[in-house]
Amino acid sequence: MNAKTLISAICLLLALCLAIYFYAEWQKAQFDAALPVPPAADEQPGGHWHDGEWHADDAHNDTGDLIPSVDWQQHIELPELVKPGNLDELDADDPVAKAWAKLDYIMENPFAWGGTADPRTPGLVQQLTPIVDYLESEAHAEEIGALLDELAYLRDPRSIETLVAYQCGGNIGTAPVSEALIAMGPPVVPYLIPYLDEEDDEAMGVYVAPHVLGHIGARHRVELDGIVKHIILPKLEKQLGLALTDPFPTEIRVRDLEEAIARLKR
Repeated sequence: MNAKTLISAICLLLALCLAIYFYAEWQKAQFDAALPVPPAADEQPGGHWHDGEWHADDAHNDTGDLIPSVDWQQHIELPELVKPGNLDELDADDPVAKAWAKLDYIMENPFAWGGTADPRTPGLVQQLTPIVDYLESEAHAEEIGALLDELAYLRDPRSIETLVAYQCGGNIGTAPVSEALIAMGPPVVPYLIPYLDEEDDEAMGVYVAPHVLGHIGARHRVELDGIVKHIILPKLEKQLGLALTDPFPTEIRVRDLEEAIARLKR
């Protein structure tokens, strides 16, 4: 093959490659143009994807006081020094009392550590309410999981109650929800503390809470201001003691507790 023939062959090959490339790009553009596009948040704040289509929500499109609706003090084993509704009267010099007062402050100020009140949050929470578990809605578990993942993606502190309710009690937990809870940090802590008093090893919360709190506590030890040392660690250690003395200990629960405690003590 002479030089002229070789050059012609190379040119033809390059032309063919370019033709294939531009054809692929054209096909991709055609495909992208055919996809449904959700409206901008300021045009249609409430909505969700389902079966490839964008569905607008017809209610709860406000971004007001969606949550918290739960009084964490009513769902937790409070020490004698803490009286519901009287945290302002605790001895400010007592490190334990200070930790409980900090927990109350976190609950009342969920945006103090960042986060945005996304306008899509109320609509998603509405669709996920009332809370159901897998057995109650097995046929819709996949769709519920998708809604939870979408809500988790927003990282809106107002979604914490709903995310925790499903992840810890609804038995429809997903990895993105756990990741979101860890990412949102301190505002999640008051919602998970009650699960550290749970003794039913079949409840999802006894597995979720140590894992998530272990990561949050390690990342935000200073911001939590004694909550790790005086509240989370003592409760985790108590749970580990109970798990180890159980005639039929759950290995996964023991492992999760040990890992969380080790992470918080580093």
